[in-house]
Amino acid sequence: MWLGSFRTLIMRGFFTALFGCLLVGWPRTSLAALILVFGVFALIDGALIIVAGLNRWPEGPARTISLVAGGLAMVAGLAMVAWPAATEMVMLVIVALRAVVIGVSELMIATHIDRHAPGAWLVASLGVLSIVVAALLLANPAAGLLAVVRIFGLYAIVAGLLTVAQAWIVEPRYA
Repeated sequence: MWLGSFRTLIMRGFFTALFGCLLVGWPRTSLAALILVFGVFALIDGALIIVAGLNRWPEGPARTISLVAGGLAMVAGLAMVAWPAATEMVMLVIVALRAVVIGVSELMIATHIDRHAPGAWLVASLGVLSIVVAALLLANPAAGLLAVVRIFGLYAIVAGLLTVAQAWIVEPRYA
């Protein structure tokens, strides 16, 4: 199936890393454009998380976690697209909360993978990275949007590469 978890994770990782490169490459992007771009990204990413959860896990906690995480990511995306005039602080909080949700869901999914399985550490690493980035964003909100853009861009690049690595290392075993 084309939308199986391997291809979905590759697409998700590619688009996440591409999004990160765009943010790092053009850090002076206007706030309104960044909000709209992130909103569209969160919508696509949330949909891919839901598709991966439906294809990757049978009924159970891991599937539920994926569906909730994908749904929350899509809600965050819809909020940013519907209200693009949101302030920097609202954007910062939405971005940070999304990173926390993704981080916690990745850590919970990592607990359902045999910890000795190749690449299980990648899933857990993505979860920890997401939570650390959220903490950094919330710890110093006065740093401004340019710092947020750069931090989130670097996070997206690393998260995208970890997701692609996860697809290549973990998914063939569980496909």
